[in-house]
Amino acid sequence: MRTAKNREQFTPFSLWLQEYCRSDLSITNLDFVIEDYKQKKLMLLEEKQYDGKLHNAQMLTFDVLDYTCTKAAEKKGYDYWGFFLLRMPFNASMVGPGIKLNEKVITVEQLQRHINFEAKAVDRYEFPWMSKT
Repeated sequence: MRTAKNREQFTPFSLWLQEYCRSDLSITNLDFVIEDYKQKKLMLLEEKQYDGKLHNAQMLTFDVLDYTCTKAAEKKGYDYWGFFLLRMPFNASMVGPGIKLNEKVITVEQLQRHINFEAKAVDRYEFPWMSKT
C-alpha cells in the first residue's frame, strides 16, 4: 500500500487500513461504478486528479475487475461498456477543458453523454500489457 503523503486527503477508514492491515496488501478504491439499471448498462470509472496515472497495483486490480465484469455482464445480459480512466489536468479539480478519458482529450459534453450511456466518447481502457490483436 502507498504511504500517505498528505494524511488530510484520506478518510478515517483509509488511515485505519494503513495502520492495521498487513503492509504487503494492495489496497485501492475504485471511484465509480455507473449503472443504468433500466437498460442494463454498466461501466467502471477511475478518476485521477492532477493528471495522475494508475499505478501498477491499481492496473492489476482494475484489469481483474474489468475482466470479471465482462464475464458477469455476458451471463446477466448487461451491456458492459468497460473500464475508463478520467484524468483531470494539473490545474483543474473539476470537469472542464483538458480532461482526458483513456488518454483522449474530450469535451465536457462528450463526457456527459458517455456517462449517461448516450454515446461512447472513447473505446474502453486497454491495460498496457493487453495484446492489440
